[in-house]
Amino acid sequence: MNNKGFYIEKNPKTKDTVYIEYTSPSGYKIVPTKTKDDSIEVNKIVIVSPKLSQKIIKKKIEHKLSYFFKLLEEINSTSSGDASGTIKQALIEAEKFRLMIINNYVKYLGNTFTNLTLKKMELLINELRINLYKNYQMNMYKNIIKTNFYDNMELEEKTTKRGR
Repeated sequence: MNNKGFYIEKNPKTKDTVYIEYTSPSGYKIVPTKTKDDSIEVNKIVIVSPKLSQKIIKKKIEHKLSYFFKLLEEINSTSSGDASGTIKQALIEAEKFRLMIINNYVKYLGNTFTNLTLKKMELLINELRINLYKNYQMNMYKNIIKTNFYDNMELEEKTTKRGR
């Protein structure tokens, strides 16, 4: 399988589109997920401009961070004992996203934005861990209260039932 592709450029003066073949693309690669009927099929987009790729990646990261913060708000607002599954799932997703930032996006972003984003992710992950621990402690406390209540009921039944 050859590694050929096309580079498409629009000339602003003549409004003509120029197609240039290239063999080794270097840049940020995007694989489109949505397709429309009666349109050109695109398998891969390579963004060569560093500024454009940086803007796209920053927008992706900010969108995902806002998703995690909304999820954290929902977890904090609902204080039910059944939230441990959602907290665990959010914690796993947050750690995967942190690793994706480190492995895939560091080479496209600057050091300041990367460090700031990783600090935000670390705070988010720590907050999720604290919520998971609190939820675990609350469930343990509820279980202790239930067992003590039932043990006391059994003790009362044994002492009140005296026969011949």
